[in-house]
Amino acid sequence: MGYNKGDSYEEKIFDILNAKNLIVVGSSRGGAGNKADIEFLHNGLPNNNLEVKLNLKADFGQKMLEWENGIWSWSNNDSITDIYTSAGVLDVIKAKNFIPNRYSVPKHNITLAQKKQDFKAFKDYLQTSVDTLYDFYANKQCYYIQIGGYGFYHLKNDILGLGTPQFTCTIKLRLRCKTKSLHIKIFDKHTKVHIKKPIIYNYFFWAVLQVDTTVKIQKSCFDIEEKDGRKFPPII
Repeated sequence: MGYNKGDSYEEKIFDILNAKNLIVVGSSRGGAGNKADIEFLHNGLPNNNLEVKLNLKADFGQKMLEWENGIWSWSNNDSITDIYTSAGVLDVIKAKNFIPNRYSVPKHNITLAQKKQDFKAFKDYLQTSVDTLYDFYANKQCYYIQIGGYGFYHLKNDILGLGTPQFTCTIKLRLRCKTKSLHIKIFDKHTKVHIKKPIIYNYFFWAVLQVDTTVKIQKSCFDIEEKDGRKFPPII
């Protein structure tokens, strides 16, 4: 099983494609890395990227922000952070005029109350176009997506000419804090075993894309899982 439900779902989709000989021999999933989740074969040819999401509540297009000397900036600048900047992300954060405890207090001294304070102060939403989602994945050379319960779609373009429906939705840019891990394993010299030690400071600031789930999404006619009568996408 994967490290969370989303990763387990990605593993399930990988296994289905692998069983149909649609995965390059010896290749592996992208996991939590920057590359596409899965590379599948089409007409025997590789380099076809697929994004996999457990459901519509998942985050898309995560980009991390940092704070130093009163200035917010992107952890890594690229074409997508340029789009987020144009959408007003940095302006919205600047207008909040708050000093994040995560970067202004020695990290080992951060209290749970200070962590909660950061989470509350940073939280916000901005409206943006679905083109932001398309551009994010096109930047990764990824044009197809599988969403649990909804099926298989293309994103910016149906570059393989599969006849898939485009994933259309209402998108919002969400500002949020996310905890990377709640505990760290340390070796106890007295008991000679590894124990879990709580860590409070291990959280970061992100801008992410989210689907507005209050707006109905049309389900695809294709689905790698072939659920509810949907057909396997024509990638074989």
